[in-house]
Amino acid sequence: MQTSNRAGTVIFVSTTSPEAAVAHDIEAHGLEMQWAPSIKAALDLLNSTREKTVIVTQLALPDGNWRDLVEWVRCPEIPTPMVLVTSAITAELWWDALECGIDDILSGHLIASRLCQLLQENKFDERNE
Repeated sequence: MQTSNRAGTVIFVSTTSPEAAVAHDIEAHGLEMQWAPSIKAALDLLNSTREKTVIVTQLALPDGNWRDLVEWVRCPEIPTPMVLVTSAITAELWWDALECGIDDILSGHLIASRLCQLLQENKFDERNE
């Protein structure tokens, strides 16, 4: 279901571009997807977007890891949900992720409907700079 009124933006932070099927699923849910190959690129995209945003990240990134990204993104003025994507979910990783402020962990593949839900659940102020 393609809509002209977008529900928000997904910034996909990964060393490789997401598969076309993932991008299509996200866009079919009314979300715009942007790929960031590093933490710096993700921060640049986050600072330039003016709509609700969710960040999806993998564990390891070229300029750090998911914890580094969380530290840079967490800002009380701009609530940004964060999702960790990994095929190896352990209890230790869940605990660590929750303590660091990750909103959800998805295994292997993205579930666009969950990303939409996170965008709808979070209270966002319009980004007026």
